[in-house]
Amino acid sequence: MLKNILNKLVGIFTNILDLVNNVFAVFKSKRALMTVVITIAWVVFGYIGIKNGTDMGNFSAYFVSLSPFVIGYIYGETKRPSGKQCGECNK
Repeated sequence: MLKNILNKLVGIFTNILDLVNNVFAVFKSKRALMTVVITIAWVVFGYIGIKNGTDMGNFSAYFVSLSPFVIGYIYGETKRPSGKQCGECNK
């Protein structure tokens, strides 16, 4: 009985891992993946902030302060992808 429950739990866990791998395999570039991950994180943090009654002025400063880093990473990956050697970059 316990063995059947463990087998079902392992099967469910394996299905969840396969689903996650399939979802993230859609993104061929790190730029797209980074954009989606950051957007999801900001939506989650925004929801938590609104739910907890956080001052939106202070909360927007948090998002604005992180934006240049994300934009810089995406721009850098566009100009010189990290998977290529410098000789292969478009200059």
